[in-house]
Amino acid sequence: MPEIVSLIHLTGFATGIVLYAMLAVMTSRDRRRLAGEPESVPSLSPIAALLGLVWNCGAIVIYGVRDFGMGEPARWLVAIAFSALGFLPAVVVHSSVPAGARGWRRGPVVLAYALSGAAAFLFVRGGSTPSLPSPTALLLLTVGYLLLVTLVAIGMGRAAARRRTVTIVALAAFAATTLHLGHDATQADSWWTALFGHHASILLVLVILYQDYRFAFADLFLRRAISVTVLVVVAVFLHLTAAVPLLRATQQQGDASLLATAALIALWVATALAYPAIYRMASHLVDRVILDRGDYASVRGDVAVATSRAQGEEDAAEQTCAALARALGTRREGVQWRYVTDANSPAHARVVIPSQERDRAQVLVPTAERPFVAIDIAPLPGSRRLLSDEIGLLESVAGVLGRRIDVLRVARERFARDLREREILQLAAESELMALRAQLNPHFLFNALTTLGYLMQAAPDRALGVLYRLTALLRAVLRGPTRESVPLGEELDIVADYLAIEHERFLERLTVRVDVPAALRELLVPPLLLQPVVENAVKHGVSPLKRGGEVSVSARCSAPQDDGAAMLQLTVADTGAGWREERRHAPTGTGVGLANLERRLDRIFGPRASLAISGAPDRGTTVVITIPVDASALEPEALADASAAPAARHAS
Repeated sequence: MPEIVSLIHLTGFATGIVLYAMLAVMTSRDRRRLAGEPESVPSLSPIAALLGLVWNCGAIVIYGVRDFGMGEPARWLVAIAFSALGFLPAVVVHSSVPAGARGWRRGPVVLAYALSGAAAFLFVRGGSTPSLPSPTALLLLTVGYLLLVTLVAIGMGRAAARRRTVTIVALAAFAATTLHLGHDATQADSWWTALFGHHASILLVLVILYQDYRFAFADLFLRRAISVTVLVVVAVFLHLTAAVPLLRATQQQGDASLLATAALIALWVATALAYPAIYRMASHLVDRVILDRGDYASVRGDVAVATSRAQGEEDAAEQTCAALARALGTRREGVQWRYVTDANSPAHARVVIPSQERDRAQVLVPTAERPFVAIDIAPLPGSRRLLSDEIGLLESVAGVLGRRIDVLRVARERFARDLREREILQLAAESELMALRAQLNPHFLFNALTTLGYLMQAAPDRALGVLYRLTALLRAVLRGPTRESVPLGEELDIVADYLAIEHERFLERLTVRVDVPAALRELLVPPLLLQPVVENAVKHGVSPLKRGGEVSVSARCSAPQDDGAAMLQLTVADTGAGWREERRHAPTGTGVGLANLERRLDRIFGPRASLAISGAPDRGTTVVITIPVDASALEPEALADASAAPAARHAS
């Protein structure tokens, strides 16, 4: 039994040293992580870590010296160690009181520190035996903290019922511990007394974290603390149930030390291999039972999916806030986003927590350009604190949201740029069309007016017809770019007026043939699509030849697809002087060349439209324009006629 008690003392105080050392390191890291920001780590956790280290380091020496028969511990060491133990419950009471408490609600805190201070004074003065703690001080702590249990139970209010329960349990355990520590030193400790009577400080540090999460790594500490504690229990259990019996058996045989060594190594390896499973179980206990947290990995996935479907950055921010509210277990109104325009965007996602207010936070969402987004998280229900996993969730979700906002902004800028480019192209096309309409060939007008003057003297009836045709042509051409498209019938009327005027000038030298099915006259085409080509055919094809020639205009339409789209083919042919490649870039009578017409078609229809020119000197010229049209309104019978092959053209 003494060996078991010594083992419990050694492992218990060593575990306490490890736990409080972890607490000290992690709070120190949290302070360095938040360097330069308003202080958000209260001083209670570092103080608890220091007191716990002093107590456990002192106790392992005090009880180790006694258990291994090395004499008696120094009086000053006993005074310091037990004074540190006496102040630990005062820190528990302090942590259980709300930060804004005033008046009588802070009474337990004052009383706790007064009790611990008085006990520390008595420990320093010492008892009747220098190597033992003062029984009066231990009795003062026992009675005083039992009274504090009652005060805390009735003074914390309903809102802190959960924290009050664990505080009461911790203080009651401490009171029982101090009562035991004052027993007669000549009596041997039982194993359960050594286990539960000497190591209540481990329970105290866990209670501090459970009831009031004071720093960002509290949940990590709980996981590791529980894992280490369980691992120590497993190791002690294996030692007592397997290692000790094996060592006793091998000692009796005298020559089986190699087998005992191998068995001990196997037990050590088994204990080491068990730690990952123990840590997973501890993590599940902390996340699902103690902290009651959701699956944060699925939350990140849900946010990524929701933001990818968002149509704008405002929608993405709203979806993110809704998902965070569900994950944190708070109201939707408790998670709000806003734009920040008076500061530069952070380089990475960051969670800013105000001093002394770990139940609220501000999440900075990094974006490539201003303004960036900040998500404000209001106080969580039950004054719950934000823990490291929750802070990690906020940072990762902020990164997802920031990337999505950047994508949406780039898409919006690209759309705006494309829209501006389309507007510029449209303005250019409209200006081009206005020039096309306004800059009717002065030579044509001069010839038309000369012909009109001649006819007014020789044939007044024909002159009146030419005047009407010229008026209609000028009205159609000069009315301005009021429409992006016109019916093919209107375009053919302009061509008919132009050719009628030219026929009065050329007489029998110019013949005209139009082969356009009536069903196609309602199809919409760009304005002034045919007139420049027809004028080009008259000026460069028919006019140079004394014998003249024929100009023909025809149209055919392919069968429409399921969506009603079809291809319209417009053909302008002449039997005149023939095609020369240099005419492609030469200005027509309207001042716009065939190359300009190609650019117009490309701007309007892109690669779906085409302009094909064929011919040879003295063999005439054929221009074929192919454009997409909406033929869904055409009757099938009419399309059948309109899709027939065009008639043969006259050759020169």
